[in-house]
Amino acid sequence: MNTEGVNARFLLFSGIESSELPRWQPVIEDACRAISARCIVPSPDEEQQKRLEALAAAYAFRLFSRCGGEQISSFTAGDVHITSSAGAEDKGEALWKSLCEDSTDLLKSGSGFFFERIVME
Repeated sequence: MNTEGVNARFLLFSGIESSELPRWQPVIEDACRAISARCIVPSPDEEQQKRLEALAAAYAFRLFSRCGGEQISSFTAGDVHITSSAGAEDKGEALWKSLCEDSTDLLKSGSGFFFERIVME
């Protein structure tokens, strides 16, 4: 899998600066391994490879969204009230689910929690 392609997509999805990318590189690499392990196509063509890269980036973004403590959803201290669109986790989840639905021809669902459910085989 082309990690440069995954990195580029992750930067777009997450909105972080490229200087912050090294901090998230282990998460991106984990996402690449997870997608590669579940790929059912032995030799993906160029189009399929791009879709797998997008899936890996979306999975990394999903993990980033769950870990990213920078997003503030709501904070109140006396008369001060701060809110922001903390929908990054929701965006990561929605993006991930959408790409998974579009890529059932590339990934095996397997068992476990990969697709947010347990599959009994």
